[in-house]
Amino acid sequence: MKYGSMPAPRCLPLLLALSLALSACSPPPVTTYRVPKEAEPAAGPMAGAPAGMDAAAPSGAALTWTAPASWITRAPGAMRIASYTVPGPAGAAGDFSVSSFGGDSGGELANVNRWRSQVQLPPIADADLPAALTRVSAHGLSFAIADLGQAGGTSRTLGAIVPFGGSTWFFKLTGPEAFVEQQKPIFLDFLETVQPEGPAAAAPEPAGGPAGPAPAMADTPVPVAQGPGLAWTAPGDWQVKPNGPMRKGSYTVNGPEGSADLSITAFPSATGGELANVNRWRGQAGLPPVDDAGLEQAVSRREANGLRLTVVDAGGAGPNRILGAIVPYADGTWFFKLTGPDALVTREKPAWIAFLQTVRPAATP
Repeated sequence: MKYGSMPAPRCLPLLLALSLALSACSPPPVTTYRVPKEAEPAAGPMAGAPAGMDAAAPSGAALTWTAPASWITRAPGAMRIASYTVPGPAGAAGDFSVSSFGGDSGGELANVNRWRSQVQLPPIADADLPAALTRVSAHGLSFAIADLGQAGGTSRTLGAIVPFGGSTWFFKLTGPEAFVEQQKPIFLDFLETVQPEGPAAAAPEPAGGPAGPAPAMADTPVPVAQGPGLAWTAPGDWQVKPNGPMRKGSYTVNGPEGSADLSITAFPSATGGELANVNRWRGQAGLPPVDDAGLEQAVSRREANGLRLTVVDAGGAGPNRILGAIVPYADGTWFFKLTGPDALVTREKPAWIAFLQTVRPAATP
């Protein structure tokens, strides 16, 4: 039979039937999808968690953290281990995400450039990467921290890249530029809580004995990685402990009432300004925010060794109390913060005030 002798209307159905028959005899193609393992959503508040913070969030493969109580937990989503809304003043809000992927996930440069593109910044080259990242270590982890924004821009990202257990973890805060600037100290405080899950996590320090009468002073200058620094003289019974990833100084203050934590941090800007930081501490102590008109009643102002100190006493609304001091210096801002049981912090307040009077530029003998 010659090709083309069968009319087209009869030939087409026969060809279609033959095609279907042949396909039925062949196995279907196999397509493999790699789906990241999702952990359960972050847990809600837990009894015994530090004041102003939520319980450590489960993280599936082995990192835990403690999120500020003001952060609103959301469903993680397909690519997230945890997800939060970060509320701010005047209705401002940011998005915080935690994710983890196998291997190096493309490497630091690719991920920094991915974040840069999200805030409309051009990509950088390998040679520019060291200047684009701040590297710190804590709890056996290495953090590569990127602060990505631009003058006059509308969006800003703070991100941390953390290799752990054969995977790469990403902690990322995104929001309006001014809002993220204000939230940066909180983001850095949060990173200090990130640690391996289980026995490797640091155990809380035991409470010590009574602080005793007027403490002796031990000179404690602090090295600063960049720019001029401050030095101070700490009470002799304040126990020096290893600095966290963001700290210039760190102490434990023990007493019969328990233990308090003293942290000293420094940032290269005003980090949101006095009002935002005072309200941040008030929120952590369970107090309502104040407005510009109420700021002067919420702080006291001191001078010491050529420095101006804005001092905050935030307590009375919960089990913990915060004594804080904001110190502008050399185009940056230093924060001195004592947090602990109300009775202990109240008793230590005279020693705290004496401590602040010793804060001075590092070059001052």
